[in-house]
Amino acid sequence: MKLGAAVPVLNEWRFLPAVAGQLLQVVDRLVVLRGTRAQSGAPTTLTPVPPLDPRIEVVEAEWRSEQDTRNAGLDALADCDWVLCLDSDEILLDADLGKLVNLCEADEHSAISAHLLTYWKTIEHRVEPPENLTAPIAVRKGARFTGTRYVDAEPHFSDIWLRHLSYVRTDAELREKLRLFGHAHEIVPDWYDKVWLGWDADHDLTDLHPTRPPVYRQAVHDPDPELRRVLERHGVDLGEFRA
Repeated sequence: MKLGAAVPVLNEWRFLPAVAGQLLQVVDRLVVLRGTRAQSGAPTTLTPVPPLDPRIEVVEAEWRSEQDTRNAGLDALADCDWVLCLDSDEILLDADLGKLVNLCEADEHSAISAHLLTYWKTIEHRVEPPENLTAPIAVRKGARFTGTRYVDAEPHFSDIWLRHLSYVRTDAELREKLRLFGHAHEIVPDWYDKVWLGWDADHDLTDLHPTRPPVYRQAVHDPDPELRRVLERHGVDLGEFRA
């Protein structure tokens, strides 16, 4: 079995060393899909590509949607039997990475989905309850993405948990994320000031999601030592994040 991995990225490089470092333990090829435009269509200044592991291949293009980007990754890895599809801020811990590889090797499914543990501001806080959402993180050859996180194959809902660090950002990074991401037009008015900044003064604040508030009911203090070990093992600097 030949395993590939595809990781889309615009300017979000902070966690990529850990994402890629984990995947490179098990995959034969890893492609970073470097988009040249924001999904929101907002003007974008691309940051330089930082030094990467020499095993990483960078494919650069102007894709118009997340679906197109992910399918470009499948095309680039057409020689692989399975492609692992993670974002540049989504971490698989060692045990879950092993489970995923075993499921791919069993080859009983066309796609494999994981549950999400979403972290808030730091890796010491996460959304509770976890999102009622699964994401396809492995796709067998022949399957295609039909939406942001939908595939044209019946996914196997595994017991794997994906550590989602999309909201582990500095204030400046979060503002840029909101400006560039594909649902920018759906953000709740004044969400940045009232919720993102407001939570710093009131950790009991609820309904935190920027476009669908109840999806992130609350953020609870729940340190994840294994996640910290993975990030530090791959050289991710967590010093900027405080809550």
